[in-house]
Amino acid sequence: MINLNSILFNMVLKKYFVICFLLSLIVLFGQEEKKGIAVNTTVDKIAKEITVRIEGTTRGTGILIERRGTTYTILTNAHVVKKAGQKIIVTPDSKCYAVESNQIRLIPNLDLAILQFASSKDYPLAQLGNATQLRQGNIVYVGGWARAGGPLFSRVFLITEGKLTKVNSELPLGYSLTYTNLIRVGMSGAPILTQQGKVVGINGLVRLVPNSNEIVASGININQFVNWRRNRNQTLPVISSSSAVTCHSRYLN
Repeated sequence: MINLNSILFNMVLKKYFVICFLLSLIVLFGQEEKKGIAVNTTVDKIAKEITVRIEGTTRGTGILIERRGTTYTILTNAHVVKKAGQKIIVTPDSKCYAVESNQIRLIPNLDLAILQFASSKDYPLAQLGNATQLRQGNIVYVGGWARAGGPLFSRVFLITEGKLTKVNSELPLGYSLTYTNLIRVGMSGAPILTQQGKVVGINGLVRLVPNSNEIVASGININQFVNWRRNRNQTLPVISSSSAVTCHSRYLN
């Protein structure tokens, strides 16, 4: 005999779980929106085109800033690449390039480094802005290859929106910019971009504000790198041979 009350109860219960599920999605996306997941499609496109994944002992993000012949130069944080061992660069088109220690240069007194790889492919380069024009309250974006919640090597491109809270922070290793953007593991070396898509800094630090529970992110303004290149007349070597390698499947997520 069919129990009508039982059937009605199960139908109501199913509707209840469906409603709860939908509400949880609304709350989840609402929280992400509050945290500043970026919606500027122009900046998102630029950020994806000029950033690379860096795989190795430490994993991070890099910025394509220069090309001479077939030699590309990437700017990232020193703490991403200073440990010994080969690094793998994963470009926006999912090609992999091996970088050896002699192709990496640490920049003195700054948490910055440059590394190079050779490729005949055409990759867009970052357009550098002028960090001296930045003001407190300016909207900025940080886009990089964050570690995902899945497998160990799984990463996802994440770009977040925030506001500058300080433009002259006196932190060690050149960290002068402070901002409210959501930052995750893997985004060290990611570009800090203006609303026009110009790179004005390099993200690299998440810290707790003294005497508070507030967590903020900090970066190095791009002018410090530009000044290092100009003041010391730094020239970078040109790599003559290709360093392309077969991409491991774990880098192709």
